[in-house]
Amino acid sequence: MPVILRPEATSLRVRLLRAAAALLLTGLLPAAALAEAVTLRFVQTNDIDRMQDAKGRGGFARVAAVVAAERAKGPTFFVHSGDTLSPSLLSGIDKGAHIIDILNQMGVDAMTPGNHEFDFGKANFETQISAAKFPIVTSNMREPGGSQPPNTLDTKLVEVEGIKVGFYGLTTEDTPVVSSPGDMVFQSSIETGKARAKALREAGADLVVAVVHTPLSIDMALTRAHAGDLVLSGHDEHLLAFYDGRTVLTESGSQGDSVVVTTVTVDKTEKDGKTTVTWTPHFDIVDTADVTPDPKIAAVVKGYQDKLDEALKVDIGTTETPLDSRRATVREEEAAIGNLFADAMRAAVGADVAITNGGGIRADREYPAGTVLTRADIFAELPFGNKTVKLEVSGATLKDALTNGFSQADMGAGRFPQISGMTVEVDLSKRPSDRVLAISVGGKPLDPAATYTLATNDFMAGGGDGYAMFRDAKVLLGPIDAQLMASQVIDYVAAKKAIAPKAEGRIVEK
Repeated sequence: MPVILRPEATSLRVRLLRAAAALLLTGLLPAAALAEAVTLRFVQTNDIDRMQDAKGRGGFARVAAVVAAERAKGPTFFVHSGDTLSPSLLSGIDKGAHIIDILNQMGVDAMTPGNHEFDFGKANFETQISAAKFPIVTSNMREPGGSQPPNTLDTKLVEVEGIKVGFYGLTTEDTPVVSSPGDMVFQSSIETGKARAKALREAGADLVVAVVHTPLSIDMALTRAHAGDLVLSGHDEHLLAFYDGRTVLTESGSQGDSVVVTTVTVDKTEKDGKTTVTWTPHFDIVDTADVTPDPKIAAVVKGYQDKLDEALKVDIGTTETPLDSRRATVREEEAAIGNLFADAMRAAVGADVAITNGGGIRADREYPAGTVLTRADIFAELPFGNKTVKLEVSGATLKDALTNGFSQADMGAGRFPQISGMTVEVDLSKRPSDRVLAISVGGKPLDPAATYTLATNDFMAGGGDGYAMFRDAKVLLGPIDAQLMASQVIDYVAAKKAIAPKAEGRIVEK
């Protein structure tokens, strides 16, 4: 219960209420007595998987300090709008267990899962949230039979100083495409949001809070439909505070670099058996560069960081050419680092060709020529714990896959293909279905009727990022027997000791 009441404040309120009652008895106040206004604070974070700060900003310790400062002022809810178990360097090892431990010690009041909570599969999601000591609220995620997922709540209703606050949660419906939730069912966000807001009001909620991890288009639809008083969102990693006079919409960027604090002053009146609730929001956007980290959480983070450093800061080899894993590079063009990873995958399983999605390359950094690479570097680049599988596909399927890969290249989508063993000519000015002009495998034109062996990651093999054409492919090496992509890349670099990958015309844009 996120309530901190000072004894002196409580006694003052009691005295005021007694005085008001006396005045009512003498007829000096109208029948509709005004209660004392209640101030509630909502501290939001979302899309925070990096436990430590970066360049003096962000990380859990600074977010914890913001939460503590607000709780010292009065009733405060700490809300997490999802995407936290992954992707991060340590999550590649412990599958997000350290995040749950940190959040347990921060006292989360309501969290909804994001799509990245499923990066390591449904079973891992269930394992990790079973250790959570805080409410996981999800209203549109269901087991195949329609039941509530274990260790989660459909809604939450709490009372603070006479004000009832109801929470519901939503997770983006495209999670099966962008992550690995197994057979989890994701119901309509908008319809679910409307229904839960109505049900919470009928249950007596004075203030309805939607904790959601949905795209901005869904956020705005929920806001316009007034499917709650506050819509606290994640997913797009925007920094925003919006209010249309009836519904608030906020999002706190990512990684705890900024934290949006929404303060709501609630007035509740009763007259002739009818209750009227009015409220006014106020927004503070906290730049955590100006915040002193919470010492307790900072110590917890340091403990995990020390363990990670010991395990991963081991040199594996030198790159003689520059590498670039920045988002715009790996999602929009042939990248030297993408070639390196695809080559390592293809070599590891002995495939004709390899495709890996640029969205799976995550460290967002540059490595100058001469950089000594470490195990930590590779795990930072490939944090999802994906495995390399080997499939048998037709040439026609391979073309369909590449057509999908380039279909959203102008949007920076994660499905952009980094490849090995083939060359592709594309024209991104054409409509998505016509962008692939020519494909060569091993120096020969692709034969649609021929059979090829393909190395790809298990996420894509399961249809992730739109690669649904791989689902029916013959599996030569499945996930159970496969190795981690990151481990294969580490072994590949370590065996060579010096590497020199470069963009060499595997993807030719016309």
